[in-house]
Amino acid sequence: MRYVDRNTGLLIENTDLPLFEGTATDNDLREALSKCILSASGWRAVMTASGDEEDRKEDVSEAMLLIAAAAAASFVDYLNAEKPRIIMGSDARPTGRLLSQAVRRAFIAKGAILDDIFISSAPEIMAASHRYDGFFYISASHNPIGHNGYKFGIAGGVLNKAEIDKVIPQFKKMVEEDGAAEKLRALVQSADDDTLNDVLKRHNRAKANALASYKAFVMRTAKVQEPYKLPFGIAIDFNGSARAASIDKGFLRSHGAAIWTINAEPGEIAHAIVPEGENLKYVRSSLEAVHKNDSSFILGYMPDNDGDRGNFVYTDKHGKAHILSAQTVFALVAVIELSYDVMRGKKKIAIAVNGPTSLLIDDIARKLGAAVFRSDIGEANVVSLSDRLRNDGYTCRICGEGSNGGNITYPAKVRDPMNSLLTFSKLWSVEGLYSFIMEKLGKKSDAEPSLYSVVSALPRYITTSAFSSDAVMHIKSTDYNKLKVAYEDILMYEGNGRMPDSFARWEVRQYEGSDEEIGIGTEHRTADSTGGLKVQFYDNADKACGYLWLSKSRTEPVIRTMVDIKGNDKKLHDTLLLWQREMVKRADDRTLNS
Repeated sequence: MRYVDRNTGLLIENTDLPLFEGTATDNDLREALSKCILSASGWRAVMTASGDEEDRKEDVSEAMLLIAAAAAASFVDYLNAEKPRIIMGSDARPTGRLLSQAVRRAFIAKGAILDDIFISSAPEIMAASHRYDGFFYISASHNPIGHNGYKFGIAGGVLNKAEIDKVIPQFKKMVEEDGAAEKLRALVQSADDDTLNDVLKRHNRAKANALASYKAFVMRTAKVQEPYKLPFGIAIDFNGSARAASIDKGFLRSHGAAIWTINAEPGEIAHAIVPEGENLKYVRSSLEAVHKNDSSFILGYMPDNDGDRGNFVYTDKHGKAHILSAQTVFALVAVIELSYDVMRGKKKIAIAVNGPTSLLIDDIARKLGAAVFRSDIGEANVVSLSDRLRNDGYTCRICGEGSNGGNITYPAKVRDPMNSLLTFSKLWSVEGLYSFIMEKLGKKSDAEPSLYSVVSALPRYITTSAFSSDAVMHIKSTDYNKLKVAYEDILMYEGNGRMPDSFARWEVRQYEGSDEEIGIGTEHRTADSTGGLKVQFYDNADKACGYLWLSKSRTEPVIRTMVDIKGNDKKLHDTLLLWQREMVKRADDRTLNS
């Protein structure tokens, strides 16, 4: 029988067709597993049968389908509950439909009570998950179209590193043991047909309930009450993402916003997925064009495929549209929400960010009397840190990874462009907030609030984009701890000699999970040493004024390097980035030859 999603008109499943042919072997599973990256940020791999990360076909190898079933089964085992209630969904990638079929059957075979909401945004499924024992989401976030993977968790957030490390061994054992292919095939094929049909029949009701839960959660997170108006027009490049099947269009219109959309059908992936840099040129052009006819259109955004990240464009007073960097988006949210808390008389205000978030945040926080705390990269790490800060008596409503854009606003545990939009709207809706922000930033207010005047008032920083080619290094060594030891040795030898004259000193800061430590050496990091490392520079007044960043990607087989400096000296930024990349390359060579 064919089951179709009422929301999009897309096929969910034809139960009359077999899922696979039954030819995958144990060796096929082990080879497929070797291509998977497993971390708290998500389990990911190229899932297309061709192995091409840019392949737009929906074909998935049987080995990857069985691995999907194993991921679902290991999550049920982790929940350790009789008949756990689970909500599942996927982003809009072509491979999601077949992977969902394998996951759906594995959950049913393991005795879970399942709701499947099909194509859905990550913030949507996580908001809805508060009514379930857990959620399972099929997505590769911002990775290229041929990738896919899994995020899962409880109570609205993905499992942190400590918890995901409990799942990974059981999952790998399930895939690597002798006879794994036959056992996993038997698991998938043992799913009860009547139960499967019941899950598919109630899909549309489950989806409607999830959308309703998400709308209510967005309003509660924003700390605003109905009636609430968005007093501007918004251009949206959905780029075929899961947000095209979520609340955006109806929610924004219901709160007074005019909207203009392009690439607005789920799966209509028209260009590169990551919402960074030139990928925002399409929504920038759309915003400029529609602004000429309707000057209320001042904002635009583009989400990634699972819809948790959304970066923005805005118009200046001349109607020209500009792309906001990920760091600037986060800084805008920070200055607005921290100022909002100060104006409301909140005490002991803090913000939790990841290591490579620009020092612009520290600059803003100083002006508002707020404290900044840092974790390692990974959404789960900043969420854990913000939880800890609230337990310690801090007012910490905003956390996030400024290096990736977007914000996580308590009680949400995931980034969401809807939260960013409602934050921006406070410039108009909260009396006195705009003038308060401009005063704190040392700038004169315009007669009417404007986003571009706040952007112009922010302190100037130059920061390497986390997704630029300059930030990515492919290295050969696989022992990350040895690489760091070699890097630190090189830094100790030449750090003072090559440090710019405008800097007074430097120190090393290391990040593991939600913790930050100052110091060089293995005693400041875990045995596997997978956390980030920052070389932080200070000026003559002993204020932090820049950094070098080094980290191993959790979701791609690369090293990320970045530079952040205060001011507008692009030449200085480029010089520091070249130095950083040279040190990493030499550390890699030394590690390979040791």
